[in-house]
Amino acid sequence: MKNHLSSLILLLVLLTGFTGCRSRSAVMPQDRIVCGIKDPVNNIKWLNDQFKQFMGGPTLNGIVVYEYDSKTVIEVQNSLASSLNQHQYYCDGTKLNLNAPNAYDEYTQKRKEVMVLYGTNMWK
Repeated sequence: MKNHLSSLILLLVLLTGFTGCRSRSAVMPQDRIVCGIKDPVNNIKWLNDQFKQFMGGPTLNGIVVYEYDSKTVIEVQNSLASSLNQHQYYCDGTKLNLNAPNAYDEYTQKRKEVMVLYGTNMWK
């Protein structure tokens, strides 16, 4: 009985993992243009690479576009992230430097949400 229970638990874990990762193309309108590029989640390589690392789907992850200091910033909200201030990028993939004391607080106060490209805005 113990072996059957262990096998059932393993099967459920595997099925959950496979169903959560079965699609690697973004579920979003394909006509959105960000950084001058149509369908940016699939057509901006660095962003697509980040998207492919998501585990758990759109209810646990998000890609949100903000305007900050008159520039477009793409925030990759991965459910596996251990910090909030290391996942903000300019269009070319350059990471914002939000390491200084109060830098992330200033960023969150001054940014303006433009749109959610994928999933949920978890880090409002």
